[in-house]
Amino acid sequence: MQCASGECGVKERCHQQITVEIPQSFSDFVEGALLRIQARYPDLRFRVTDAGLEVNGVPVAEVDQLRKQVFHAVYREKIYIETLPLRHKLIEAVTTR
Repeated sequence: MQCASGECGVKERCHQQITVEIPQSFSDFVEGALLRIQARYPDLRFRVTDAGLEVNGVPVAEVDQLRKQVFHAVYREKIYIETLPLRHKLIEAVTTR
């Protein structure tokens, strides 16, 4: 198996670069989600691209988990942004009584 450091016989020690493809309808939320993702994976390097999120240094054994976490963070950011006006209205209604 080929990895960033050369030949690697241990799957968990091999690292690679991946691109997590983000659907166009979610692309506006990638930047906001990036902070959460970077905090969770401080050893990885992230870069937003037209296709989605490019990640360097991903251990091969963690690729699926990382993809799952990226999608989760982007979806959470989408929910946050879309519900922010409603939360502001609710707080205003409660505090102006």
